[in-house]
Amino acid sequence: MSVGNRSPLILAGVIVLGLAGPGLAGPSPAANADESREETALLGAKISLSQAIATAEQKTGGKAFDAGVDVAKGKPRIIVETNGPKGVQTVIVDAQSGEIVGGHAGGEAD
Repeated sequence: MSVGNRSPLILAGVIVLGLAGPGLAGPSPAANADESREETALLGAKISLSQAIATAEQKTGGKAFDAGVDVAKGKPRIIVETNGPKGVQTVIVDAQSGEIVGGHAGGEAD
């Protein structure tokens, strides 16, 4: 294979690496800081993710399909999204007390 025949192949490789490069860099420092803050806040949590999910399912009568941790005003909370008779519901559970501290119809926007 001559050099002339490899030029399109080399160019394609450069384009692919150029497009994929930013994705290969890993999470941003801000994302790492958020994850670190969430992990630190959860160290003192009194309830487990499973307990928060059970609380949300009992409250809404639905089945959880998504759950995650968030920190608001320095307090850890567990956000659980359920789908049931009333449609998609978001329930916010205090990770320290296990009490429901918020929620709304629909998903996201917590």
